[in-house]
Amino acid sequence: MVLSSEKNLYEILEIPSSASDSAIKSAYKKLVRKYHPDVNSGDKQCVKKFKEVTEAYEILSDRDKKKNYDLLRGFYKNNSAGGSQEPSQAKFSEAQRAYKQAREQEQEVKNSAKSQKETERFSHIFSDILEGFKNTTSTARNQQFKTQQVRPERGKDIHTDVKITMPEAKEGTSRTINILHTEVCPNCNGRPFANGAKCPICKGLGEQSIHKKLNVKIPANVKHGSKIRIANEGNKGYNGGKNGDLYLNIKIESNSNFKYEGLNALCTIPITPYEAVLGASIEIPTPNGRVTMKILPNTHSGQKFRLAGQGLIQEDKTGDMIVTVNIEMPKTLSKEEIKLYERLRDITKTDIRENK
Repeated sequence: MVLSSEKNLYEILEIPSSASDSAIKSAYKKLVRKYHPDVNSGDKQCVKKFKEVTEAYEILSDRDKKKNYDLLRGFYKNNSAGGSQEPSQAKFSEAQRAYKQAREQEQEVKNSAKSQKETERFSHIFSDILEGFKNTTSTARNQQFKTQQVRPERGKDIHTDVKITMPEAKEGTSRTINILHTEVCPNCNGRPFANGAKCPICKGLGEQSIHKKLNVKIPANVKHGSKIRIANEGNKGYNGGKNGDLYLNIKIESNSNFKYEGLNALCTIPITPYEAVLGASIEIPTPNGRVTMKILPNTHSGQKFRLAGQGLIQEDKTGDMIVTVNIEMPKTLSKEEIKLYERLRDITKTDIRENK
């Protein structure tokens, strides 16, 4: 169906050219009820009016067709900020001139009383121009959309702590990591709205948080405080951007025996008074297992001993074991031990507090 180019679609629907979509729809319903053939017993004038109303509504209810029609008839006003014109404004102007020329030619045909077939040919020019506008605006809109598209954005990285024991750090181990990361909402595909309403799944965020379990390997001889990167297991990227990465922050658990300074392992070991005086060979724990350490005679409480190569291993570097000894008394003493200490008291002539 093609309306005559002379007809004003807004006048047919009895509304102003500034009418909103809802006003257009309301006017159409009102006129349909008024001119429907069933209501007017097939009256020819009502049938003709009903067709005009229907055809006018078909154009004005379609956003693209309405815009093209408004441009041709001079109803369209660009209210965008700064009054900037669309990229295809030059083509619109060209089409408007073609439309004006078509109308003039059509009028000449009518005035010269040419055949009805010729008149219809020029009437179809109006339809062709509208169709051309539709293609032009669609192309311009697509080009404008491409230039305004948001650039791809890389997803954010995720950092999480992983605690392991010293033997695990030495030998290597594995952990099941439960991470919470973001993914594009599968319901709205990252758009805040679905079917004109806020997405009920992501609440309009376009993304949702998902728990994911990963089985990751911790390499042997890993260092306390080191980071292990797992590519593409971070948060989802946006607009085609790459996913972020997952970083595991390694924490080697301290126990009652060890602390760490870089690759060096530190521990404090108690010794008895007689071991401090006479010297001894004692067995102590290290990150690499238990070893024998020699206590020199006359060792003082707080004295440090270094065991080379018994610390942590990182690539081609190896730390040491630093042992601090503290002289401690047994919690219980036998009568014979007490007598020996009494004898030691009686024969000792040195005052260790003399210069204090």
